[in-house]
Amino acid sequence: MLQKEALSILKLGHTTFLTGAAGSGKSFVLREYVDYLRRHGIKYAVTASTGIASTYINGSTIHSWSGIGIKDKLNKFDLENIEEKKNYYKRWTETQVLIIDEVSMLHKNIVDSLDRVAKHMRRNDLPFGGMQIVFSGDFFQLPPVVRDFSNSVDREGVYAFLSDSWKEAKPVICYLTEQFRQDDNDLSNLLNAIRAGDIDEEHWEILKKTYKEGSNDSHIKLYTHNVNVDEINNQNFENLKGEVYEYEMITKGKGTLVESLKNNCLAEEMLRLKIGAKVICIKNDPERKFMNGSMGIISHFEDDDMPVVKLNDGKTVKMKSDVWKIEEDGKVKAEITQIPLKHAWAITIHKSQGMTLDNAEIDLSRAFGSGMGYVALSRLRSIKGLNLKGIHNQALEISQTVKDADVEFKKKSEQAVIAIKKYSEKELQKMYNDFILESEGSIKELEVTEEEDLQPKKPSYILTKELLDEEKSVSEIAKIRAITKNTVLDHIEKLVEEKMEIKLKHLMPKEKDKKVILASFKKLKTTKLTPVYEALNGKYDYDTIRVVRLTN
Repeated sequence: MLQKEALSILKLGHTTFLTGAAGSGKSFVLREYVDYLRRHGIKYAVTASTGIASTYINGSTIHSWSGIGIKDKLNKFDLENIEEKKNYYKRWTETQVLIIDEVSMLHKNIVDSLDRVAKHMRRNDLPFGGMQIVFSGDFFQLPPVVRDFSNSVDREGVYAFLSDSWKEAKPVICYLTEQFRQDDNDLSNLLNAIRAGDIDEEHWEILKKTYKEGSNDSHIKLYTHNVNVDEINNQNFENLKGEVYEYEMITKGKGTLVESLKNNCLAEEMLRLKIGAKVICIKNDPERKFMNGSMGIISHFEDDDMPVVKLNDGKTVKMKSDVWKIEEDGKVKAEITQIPLKHAWAITIHKSQGMTLDNAEIDLSRAFGSGMGYVALSRLRSIKGLNLKGIHNQALEISQTVKDADVEFKKKSEQAVIAIKKYSEKELQKMYNDFILESEGSIKELEVTEEEDLQPKKPSYILTKELLDEEKSVSEIAKIRAITKNTVLDHIEKLVEEKMEIKLKHLMPKEKDKKVILASFKKLKTTKLTPVYEALNGKYDYDTIRVVRLTN
């Protein structure tokens, strides 16, 4: 499938699995789709299965965004606790499109928990509560972490595509087939053989030719364990002579979100550099002077103390600070600013995921788990840039479950291409527009500006109060202000919390109904919505119960 075909399917609003080999352009398609959603005013959220992956896409981890935290499974009380937290309730009820990147590392139990929370919060029994879910990733890459590897069945049965909710949702498969990273037939053939489980003597011969004695200073070292990486980086930096330049990270936004960014980002809180230090760029440069994975050494420092890097490709680049963000619907909730460099004598294979490397010295002698060898090798553009220091027979093995699933993914992707080609451009545009309207978006493209929510501004709930004072209903306020009814109710609760005088009488049900609802709150000794809703057998909707609760 081509990138433009995948983007077309996404714009139809289908829950989708966007996949393909490393370097096939998955991230590009996601960026294009997010830009499309922003231009049409559709509420979306960008998340990833891990912290490092989330920083690449200006998002947060799905665990943090959803409210499920570290729990593998949720009970009824967990659902109620998530519901009681207004920020989670608002996210789940307002978001129309939820993007989850690096899905290969997401355990199937987490996927089922997300489905359960979505259905509960949105009061909708459709898969994921009727949201469009965009799963993105490649199951040939790093798998979910399993605490107990003693049972092979447990190890093989953890993948997201094996979850009940995935099967119920039946995501459209978009399997990208173009290749934008490897420019070497030997490496491409080797990676394809790993994916097919078809490694033979010819491929081992290719790898044997990459064994070289000693180390090459221009090669970053990829190891499977942190202890090797830390030791190598610290020792090499301390061995350098000369003045140390220090750059402290600058932060903005809510403390917990900032801490999440700091913990999950490759950027250093205190970056220490010297002339001669080996470094790797950890972000793509907007001006395309370097990319995430470009390597070089510090050649000198300018008068303003900014470091200058001589890249391995011969270019010389003056570095400047860059920004990592957590965004929600185009609004920046937290950000950190730092020079996008990291010591690059060594890095773990896990942290290399997402990078493109020209050269690497890779040690797979202690590789563990499916996909580690594939991830390491697929970082490279060419086999010529590889210096393999060690490997064992299992290092290139891929889960049989994944290989079997991949065959089906390819078939279903081909079927999706055939299906979408049956529609004319005019028919497709109508379906795009239908999804935009269903998602409360604007068919007319909006002027997109990057709104920052880091500085205080006039509270939105004050505008809601003005309409309440005119005795407008919740639905009328939502329509006038182009926001959801849930947001209106959030505003009303905020006004009550701040003890502001507001008109609520016109929103209340009949007095006898109000008394019934209040009596149920009292009898159950709770302030939660779900127990009251269930006790009254669904006679009153959640919005009505929520409004009455304000007077309790």
